[in-house]
Amino acid sequence: MESATDEIRGHVLDGSWPVGSRIPSESALSEALGLSRATVREAVRSLVHAGLLETRQGDGTFVISVDDSAVALRRRLERAELTHVTQVRQGLDVVAARQAAKHRTDEQLAAIDSALARRGAALAAGDPDAFTAADADFHVLVAEASANPVLADIYRSLSTALRAELRRAACPLPTPTTADPHTRLTDAIRAQDPQAAVDAAVALLAGHVRDLALPLEE
Repeated sequence: MESATDEIRGHVLDGSWPVGSRIPSESALSEALGLSRATVREAVRSLVHAGLLETRQGDGTFVISVDDSAVALRRRLERAELTHVTQVRQGLDVVAARQAAKHRTDEQLAAIDSALARRGAALAAGDPDAFTAADADFHVLVAEASANPVLADIYRSLSTALRAELRRAACPLPTPTTADPHTRLTDAIRAQDPQAAVDAAVALLAGHVRDLALPLEE
């Protein structure tokens, strides 16, 4: 079974089956690997447990991650207290904002603008699920614009915990305002002004801490 697990994991890690794709059926894998269906089934279950694959009833098995360590980090974050997640964000958001203002591309800026617009539309429509998704996407996109792949990877791993944090902060949804620090942050990134981006990130985080009523240290 171990060799079957390694074989299937290899196809995931080398990009043969990218994230989001459905892997071949159990019978197809059994034939391709020259192994019994029972062995293949156990190997797939092992990788589902490891967090690389996900079985969807009636639809097949899909690749959801290509990094074992990222899976471990994501699971740890999913168990973390919101206070601790927010404390980590205090450091990451400031660095991401500063670096995004320095290094963003026009394409990345357009993606940030789009997420900001979706966030505003969801807020106006009173849709907390769409608001939470757009807000989380916004922060991940800022991190991706930082030109620091390590920071972007960490923030993507934080995404699930971040969504939980944002969902709690968004109940009820905040009142729309022209002074939204998300808009200030986007404008600073657009202007490529690192200090203004840091100031906006600090204001944004202060708002989250207030909304979540978290006992964070200065």
